[in-house]
Amino acid sequence: MSPRPLFAPTFYLLLLPALLGAPSATRPTQKPTVTGGSLTLEQAYDRALATDQSIGIAYWEIRKANLLPWSALAKLGPQITANGSYDRHDNASRAIVVQNGTVVVRGVSTSASTILDETTHARGGAAEGNLTYVQPLIDLTVFPAYHFGTLTKLATRLEHQFTIRETLFGLATAFYEVLKQQRLVEVDRETLRLTNEQLDLAQKRANVGEVTRADVLRATVTVEQARQTLVQDEGVLDVDRNTLANILNFAPDTPYTVVEPPDYPSTLPLFTDLLSRAYSHREDLKVKEVAIDQTIAQRNEVVGEYGPKVVAQLDGTRGHLSGSTNNSTYDWDALVSVQVPIFTGGQREVDLLTANRQIEETKLQRDQAAKMVESDVKTGWIAVRTLQQTLKALHAQVVAAEQGYHDLENQYRAGTATSVDVLTALNDLNNARKDLAVQTYGFQVALRNLEEVTGVFQEVRVQRSKIP
Repeated sequence: MSPRPLFAPTFYLLLLPALLGAPSATRPTQKPTVTGGSLTLEQAYDRALATDQSIGIAYWEIRKANLLPWSALAKLGPQITANGSYDRHDNASRAIVVQNGTVVVRGVSTSASTILDETTHARGGAAEGNLTYVQPLIDLTVFPAYHFGTLTKLATRLEHQFTIRETLFGLATAFYEVLKQQRLVEVDRETLRLTNEQLDLAQKRANVGEVTRADVLRATVTVEQARQTLVQDEGVLDVDRNTLANILNFAPDTPYTVVEPPDYPSTLPLFTDLLSRAYSHREDLKVKEVAIDQTIAQRNEVVGEYGPKVVAQLDGTRGHLSGSTNNSTYDWDALVSVQVPIFTGGQREVDLLTANRQIEETKLQRDQAAKMVESDVKTGWIAVRTLQQTLKALHAQVVAAEQGYHDLENQYRAGTATSVDVLTALNDLNNARKDLAVQTYGFQVALRNLEEVTGVFQEVRVQRSKIP
């Protein structure tokens, strides 16, 4: 829609939706209640969309941006100003008058004086009312200002989508952090059980004199180390669960259990395909491109300051004077003024140079953002490729460590292996299981991260939440 001169009825009809707060955007949905129980990743996504404050802030940024085009059009809207005044005066004057005269009493004339106290009042009032109607006809800054407002609306919508994607990925990361820490606690408990079994075996063999007391002490140290690790990992799990609860805006100490989601498809596309997808889908990169058009619109607004401004004005004045005489007056005048700026001290020239340099800076920022996108995709792609090979090695390592530990445990029972060998093998098994747990969940996060850096993570939910 192109800006044009607007008169009062048309202008306010157009402005009415914005004034009444009825934009196309819809309010964030109400927070769903949570009473505990199992929590799937899909349920967590839906709750985050409904409750996350960052998404809510991005929504209200859109609401504010919707007003910018109306703000630009308001420059062509009419301006009506009413002034009124009333002046009341009361003047009182007092005078003493001596009147001389002749009084006849019983046929005899005598002179007499009369003293009079006279007070006179002069009251009156003056009322005046003035109504001024101003209608801008030509303002060349309106067009670029309106264009800037529409571009800002587009940018805030892209930022809203980007915020949704970032929030959902952050949620997925926290969700898998809880799952990973739960698995580590399970490994710690299994390790503690195995170390207790080794301590019992060492104690029994020491009681019959097959081994020295050093085996028992060594096994005791291993048990207490395993117990300490379990306590520490349980503390980390509590922190991770609290972090996830805060992201989902759960009430403090809300009981819930996370359900392990199905694994992501692990097929790794070509890097060039992923990079091309990122360039076309990443909202933060699109915002940088829109920013270039925004700076051009701001430059054009400065250029518009060089053009003339035409304004029509109508003044009407009515007055009434009361007092010794009553007098009413009515006066009106209309004019059309043209303002042509010639020189303003050089400020416009400075603003124009600043705007031109800002355009070049914004273009460099866009190129810098494109380099960051390429780096993000490359890093994510290498991480997935590396973890694919790492998991194969870790699975083989865990199988070998389990077999080695059981073999050495049997040999220790038979007296052909030392407790040092068994405890070393148990430590290797514990480390291998932990590494496998960490990298397994890390791989699932890496797969989702690859979608996030290419701008397609949770695309269905992002499109469903997109504000038209």
